[in-house]
Amino acid sequence: MISNYYTFLFLVSTFNSSIRGRQIREVYSQDADELAIAFHDDPGQLVFLCRPEMSAVYLHEGRSRARRNSVDLLGGCNGARVNTVAMSPSDRVMHFSLDNGTTLAAVLYGPRANVFLLGDAGTILDSFKNPKKLRGSTIHFADDGLIYDFTEFRRACASSGSRTVGSVIRKSFPAIGGTLALESVMRAGADASLKTGEMDSAALSAIETAIRSVLSDLATPSPRVYISPDGVPGFFSLIPLHLAGTLKEEVFSDINRAIRHFIAGRGAKTEHDREKHSVVAPLQQQLEKGRRAHRAIQADAREAERAATYERFGNALMAGLPALTKGLRTFDADIDGEHVVIPLEPALSPIQNAQRYFEKAKRAKAAGEESARRLGELAARIERLEKLLSKAEQSLPGDRAGKFFNEHSTELEAVGLGDRSREKERLPFRVFKVDGGFEVWAGKNGANNDLLTLRYAKPDDLWFHARGGSGSHVVLKAHSGKGDPGKRACEQAAGIAAYYSKMKTAGTVAVAMTEKRFVRKPRGSPPGSVVIERERVIFAQPALPREAGG
Repeated sequence: MISNYYTFLFLVSTFNSSIRGRQIREVYSQDADELAIAFHDDPGQLVFLCRPEMSAVYLHEGRSRARRNSVDLLGGCNGARVNTVAMSPSDRVMHFSLDNGTTLAAVLYGPRANVFLLGDAGTILDSFKNPKKLRGSTIHFADDGLIYDFTEFRRACASSGSRTVGSVIRKSFPAIGGTLALESVMRAGADASLKTGEMDSAALSAIETAIRSVLSDLATPSPRVYISPDGVPGFFSLIPLHLAGTLKEEVFSDINRAIRHFIAGRGAKTEHDREKHSVVAPLQQQLEKGRRAHRAIQADAREAERAATYERFGNALMAGLPALTKGLRTFDADIDGEHVVIPLEPALSPIQNAQRYFEKAKRAKAAGEESARRLGELAARIERLEKLLSKAEQSLPGDRAGKFFNEHSTELEAVGLGDRSREKERLPFRVFKVDGGFEVWAGKNGANNDLLTLRYAKPDDLWFHARGGSGSHVVLKAHSGKGDPGKRACEQAAGIAAYYSKMKTAGTVAVAMTEKRFVRKPRGSPPGSVVIERERVIFAQPALPREAGG
């Protein structure tokens, strides 16, 4: 109810006694959605909040301006005195008539809430938001008074049987707003989900009586804030709310203090939500990524189970060599008493077909061992992420993201979300992890390749590039893992270079490897073009490691 018509109407009555006759000293903003008016010889400042989710206005005692982070606005108000404060008859627009002939109009609803400085005939002289676009245009406000037509309300209920009673109240009596429409339903003893088509005449009569009781209470407003168990304000209201249930109620003698209390509490909640999201979101993202990788490797592991089958096929082909000839597409064999049809490549000789199955068995066995290792690592990682996510989701208002990162720095680093890991994410290259824990960085284009090779790579880092075509420069950081990079790490780095090259679709790619000290760039050569010495060639399959970044 902080943005309700009746809240603003009550504020107008207080402003006419508190700021009427005051001379404006300055108008400024130190927040994108907040405008403040300071007065001469008065510590109180009038504050307007023009946020899409909440519009508000209140008098703030003792507020001071942050000179370094604020900007002067609506200069045409400076030096003018407030003559009167009035409310539009039926809309949430507050008018401050000034003695220099202008009017400040605060439009306090919707996503385009704004404060305008108006001249004659509604001409916009200046505005808080979008002044360049709005200056010189005109704006007009409805002057119809509020009408509570209960006869029309009954007709609306009769013609909209599938709608909830609360929504029909809001449409029929817009000034009431959502909170008070629901309060009317609750006072009538009905459920919030009650549809108009489910009401009999007695229920409709009870709803009308409840609406009148709400309007009666609004005639003698008494500001209050309802606090939820976690200390966050749940409702601001001018009247007692049945819908607040058992929430703690704080009643205020000054509506401005009540509004400040509500906004400060909600602001702390919003800030906490942002802090919490900055921790929870990356944890959720990494957890889902880990689960996807776990599912993919489980599929690889199932394929690896065929290693024994491939080996039996190879042995059966070797045993049946006398009956085999080149050009066959299948071979019928008896393996452990079972009849099996073995697929063959007709272009290969019998021995080559057998060797092909032995090679497939070897690869499947190696893949199975690698899959088992990776599945263990991923299971541990997923468990760590789940524990961290549970802790993050249980954080309380007032907890800061920085506090969480400090308290759990070691655990976060282990899952790639610590300070060091986040720093790596800011690198302008693709970043990978290969065997032995070594990092591999890959360039993204010609200029990026130059940046990687000439500025980021150390002399003893290992440098890779697919031979015979364009592609990424790839650097294996020699001191990023334990000991020296092994054969497996170099093969994986070569696979990355093959993957980010023109030969990506080839089965095997020749990749040049050398130390970065033997890579130089001729003067005037195009971006990404270099000359290398002392290279050795690795034949690699284009592939990325399971865990990739960048």
